[in-house]
Amino acid sequence: MELRYKPNFRKKLNSRLAVGAVAIASTLVFSCSKVNDQVPFSKLTPKEAFSTPDRIEKSAIGMYDALQNLEFLGGRVLIYSDIRGNDVNVASYFGNVPTFNMLSSNIYAFNAWSGGYRTIFESNYFSGNLKDNESVVTPAVAAGYYAEAKFIRALTYFFLVNTYAQTYTFDAAAAQPGVPLVLTAARDGAEALDPKNKIPRASVKAVYDQMIKDLTEAAAVLPVETGDDYNDRARATKGAAHALLARIYLYQGNWQKAKDYADSVLLSPRGYELAATPADVWSAGNYQSSMERIFSVAMSSGDNPNTNNALGQHYGSAGRGDITISQSYLKLPNFDRFTDLRAKPLFTYSINKTTGDTTAFYTKKFFGNSTVDAWVPILRLAEVILIKAEALARLNTATADPDAITLLNQIRTRAKAKVLAPATQAALIDNILTERRIELAFEGHGEFDFLRTHRSIPARENVDAQPWNGDYVIFPLPQSEVERNPNMSQNPKY
Repeated sequence: MELRYKPNFRKKLNSRLAVGAVAIASTLVFSCSKVNDQVPFSKLTPKEAFSTPDRIEKSAIGMYDALQNLEFLGGRVLIYSDIRGNDVNVASYFGNVPTFNMLSSNIYAFNAWSGGYRTIFESNYFSGNLKDNESVVTPAVAAGYYAEAKFIRALTYFFLVNTYAQTYTFDAAAAQPGVPLVLTAARDGAEALDPKNKIPRASVKAVYDQMIKDLTEAAAVLPVETGDDYNDRARATKGAAHALLARIYLYQGNWQKAKDYADSVLLSPRGYELAATPADVWSAGNYQSSMERIFSVAMSSGDNPNTNNALGQHYGSAGRGDITISQSYLKLPNFDRFTDLRAKPLFTYSINKTTGDTTAFYTKKFFGNSTVDAWVPILRLAEVILIKAEALARLNTATADPDAITLLNQIRTRAKAKVLAPATQAALIDNILTERRIELAFEGHGEFDFLRTHRSIPARENVDAQPWNGDYVIFPLPQSEVERNPNMSQNPKY
């Protein structure tokens, strides 16, 4: 197999290359004043940026640079799902986001929307310019680049549609409003402001269909591995596409396909395997070597050099320490925080110097080498194992599926937790959902898991319980976008 990924990808990514559309401040649905006066490149024209194979490679790396957007998959969009779940306490830094009383003018909703669509713009812009210059590289190399762009676009849409729209099974036909599907990029500001680009929201089904299409096409082309440890975890691969498809089908309630794609990962010749201990997954020294990490957004202190966005700053006691672990999480069934390896080795706490009492618990998943360089976890093998376990459990309505129980206990045994033996399908599903909370906490699954399984989010502190299908469990669309685009509908009650 032709290896099209270069070993020095890590150096190029962290240099934040300014090619292509890096100067654009808008997408087809996100614009600012005088955008028609701006030119969508800063150092090289598109023709120059795509004039040699090496420059095209650097432009491709720019898509991953966009994926690091500090307001979106640099970590923030994962935080939003978690602080609206029940495993962390209300984080005052994020204003009304964790208390479910946001306004349509909310700055976090605005920034996440623009960050997500900026990332999509970059992938579309790259694909459009590559199309104009395909002859510069071989057809196989071009196909690989298109596949990477589709993976990035699908991944970004997954978080956009689940943040700004009701979960897939909210409506039997998934016909509820989703988010705008933008599949091409404007070449300049004037084109971006063309009325034809004021597009309406696509249905949630249409967004999911597009994600599945993008990932299926990408998986057919992406390599199993690239020959470089860094790229195998920080750049799109076949395993990453299959793992994201497994998650998407789980959200749809398509249990068979969720199982099938989970199997594609578990049986991959890549040889994914769980780390020896839960803590090993989160050691910065293992970011490039852990066979449990399928895909992460690679970060460095140069990518995120401030205290307001990095996961380690918000989650870590050594940083801002805005997000603390809730008692609800600490008291989950089947979770002994004194013996389970997902507790003590991965927790830290602050001590009241007067009384000696433990006053707050923090996760240590995002310490990295500092508080700002932790890789953002997107897909890892433990999640894929639990996806298959849940799919099997739901497919077998007659009893507690024995294979699902084995998979559940595979995760628990790694953590030195007691083996479980649920006797009914309902008990098994409950065990698996609890295990997902224990294992995947603080990785962006919090609120999403409640909503996709039609479970109301319990009350906490001064926050009322939220029904899974309530109006306020999703973000408002930025009001400025609704006002600029007459075809854009706002979410109810905003």
